[in-house]
Amino acid sequence: MRRIAFALLVSLTTPLCTLAQENNGEVRVSIVLNADGSRTVYETNAANHKTIATTTGKDGKLREKIRWDLDESGRFLRGEVFGPKEQFRFILQNKYDANNHLIEETHLAKDQSLIGRIVFRYDAAGHQIGYSTYDGAGKLLGQTIAPSASPAKRR
Repeated sequence: MRRIAFALLVSLTTPLCTLAQENNGEVRVSIVLNADGSRTVYETNAANHKTIATTTGKDGKLREKIRWDLDESGRFLRGEVFGPKEQFRFILQNKYDANNHLIEETHLAKDQSLIGRIVFRYDAAGHQIGYSTYDGAGKLLGQTIAPSASPAKRR
């Protein structure tokens, strides 16, 4: 038996969601419309701790597909990234801190060799304030820092 419910939302910042009941558990489908006109469809089977994220361009052509393993909290833990012709590109592994913030994204080749990583920074309030990128040898490639509030004008 299959049950499908649709939630049509007006705002482009809120995902369009569909819920389908399958024999092996629920599959939640969320659609995110990206700023560049592309869209990403997330098909999540929480019972199996899996999500497939498929991004297509405005033209409907496949750009990228990521097959994610989720942790017990439903966070993206490990993903295999595929290109537009379903060719393997790399593996993603994410690490989170105790406050549920993504603190590191590691990119690995098929043979598990390190391609590079991104390390995220947060302020005391939990807001992301920047990130640093490193190559496979650990060399810093670049970093960003969120702009700080401008100092108060003096009279």
